[in-house]
Amino acid sequence: MPRQATLLVLFLLIATHRLAPVALAQNDPATPDPDPVATIWVWLADAPVNDRGFLNALPSPAAAAFDLELQDLRITKNTRKPQSLARAALAARLGAQLASLPAEERPALIEFLAEHEELAAEVAFLLGPRDDIPAAYRVLARLIEAHGDRVAELAPLAAAICAVHDQPTPRRVNENSVPLIDPVELFGYYATNQRQMRSDLTKAPATVLVHLADAAGTIEEYDWARKRYLRDKDLGNRYKEIVYDSRAGAEDGYIKKVTEAGGYSLQTIRQFGGICADQAYFALSVGKACGIPACYVRGKGGGVSHAWIGFVEQKGRKSSQWNFDAGRYTSFEDVQGTVRDPQTGEHVPDAFLAITAMSTFASRDQRHQSVALADAAIRLGYLAYINNTGGGINPEVAAQQLDLLESALRTDVGNLSAWLFARRLVATPTSSLAQKEHWTAAVDQLAAQTNPDFAFEMIAPIFAAETDLNIRFNLWDWAATRFASRPDLAARARLAQTRLMIEQGREPDAIIAAHAVFTQHPKAGPYAVEALALAEHLLTEAGRQDEAVEMYKQAFATLKPPRRLATNFLEQTSWFQVGTRYAELLEAAGESRKAATIQKRLGR
Repeated sequence: MPRQATLLVLFLLIATHRLAPVALAQNDPATPDPDPVATIWVWLADAPVNDRGFLNALPSPAAAAFDLELQDLRITKNTRKPQSLARAALAARLGAQLASLPAEERPALIEFLAEHEELAAEVAFLLGPRDDIPAAYRVLARLIEAHGDRVAELAPLAAAICAVHDQPTPRRVNENSVPLIDPVELFGYYATNQRQMRSDLTKAPATVLVHLADAAGTIEEYDWARKRYLRDKDLGNRYKEIVYDSRAGAEDGYIKKVTEAGGYSLQTIRQFGGICADQAYFALSVGKACGIPACYVRGKGGGVSHAWIGFVEQKGRKSSQWNFDAGRYTSFEDVQGTVRDPQTGEHVPDAFLAITAMSTFASRDQRHQSVALADAAIRLGYLAYINNTGGGINPEVAAQQLDLLESALRTDVGNLSAWLFARRLVATPTSSLAQKEHWTAAVDQLAAQTNPDFAFEMIAPIFAAETDLNIRFNLWDWAATRFASRPDLAARARLAQTRLMIEQGREPDAIIAAHAVFTQHPKAGPYAVEALALAEHLLTEAGRQDEAVEMYKQAFATLKPPRRLATNFLEQTSWFQVGTRYAELLEAAGESRKAATIQKRLGR
């Protein structure tokens, strides 16, 4: 959703600098205080309002209570039992979020949420600064009015629906637009068919269930899909079921059969077929209809886009993982996919989505405690900033923030926001080498084994921020070794080293290194092709064009032509791209007959 100026941000970032220090000074953290959540319900009900019906006594008492918990953390350095911190963080979030509603909308919500604090926690801890907070709570009010206590019973699902439908955006499937299903109808569908759903809608993380909450189309389509495909666990079968409309990519002005037929739906897609976008939409919709969180993934290789899907599948009895293989052709195995986050509207790497499934290993309380620890890191940084009159955060405070964030991630490794905040703090020139090394080790321990793509995305900016070129070179050398089993990631690390050689004025070494990236990792997809292009550029700069031709000759000879690929996907393979460039260089060198032979092999 679009960025919103919410009262959650007010609590976390712009609370008045006079209140917090006074509260810290006047209260003894050893003195037991009333439960902050119980206190906030009373405050929300009784606090004075202005003539527009909004609370005018911000920030809430919970802000001071949260600061006291934060002070206690700094004194004791005990983040292993953050239960009291989580209660204070919940109270602070509820106080800020519900205060954004006008007076006439609060009482009914406050009464219901006070009686169902698990629901209150799911919603409050999920919503963030990019959500339209008042709109999200209005969706919640609609759900409660229509479904009553069932909303509390399916609290993670309800929270996910509120976060997605605060400003619903229709799904675009190329030329077709499909509206999101109304939130009240959607909740009713899942509540009615709860026992048939593949996900546990009472326990699954709300951060994963947002990929059910963005369901598009109609309830009738979902009933049809559920009844037809409930027993099928592999959504890849549903992707392949849709016949590819090959004329769509070959004829200018051609209108796909499914579009020309009108009434775009799951049934018409199955009847008339479509292209990869339609195949992906069909498969992910079937998944959502059966309670399987699923998403649309897009990638671009060789200048041509392709769409496939990601979906959550069981891994053991109590945990899950994202599968991004369905519909992902061989030529896209090493292409990074992007996914639209249904809560924020941002397009993010599929690796970011993958890490969120790790939250299924954590309990509900652990997930909430992890968010509270990350809130504490944010709050600590802000207090340091205002107390320093805007002069910046000193290294000691940054170290304390990182300690809190590491505790958050060791509590719930799927907390993506905590990962990204930690990366921002470490990926700066002011962070020490010790901090970079520590966080590299933490990433390696917590994420590299299960989510190597995500681990690489976390360390790459950290390494790039290192100002000492020799140290940066060594860091990338570690990455190339650590991810040796993944040719694409190892190639990315070696390419980074090659560019450092150029930056150091070591062009001859860079030529050798770039060529070696290809020879050592010929199956690294676009990164192998990129390495050849870089080596060619350096050879041309050095006046060694003949060597560039020979390099491409050897490279093309090592690659095997793929079998049975449509032209638009064939053109994205390393074999085709390397061969095309080889033919161009032969032509430029006056070897037209050899160039024609290569072109013929390429099917041109």
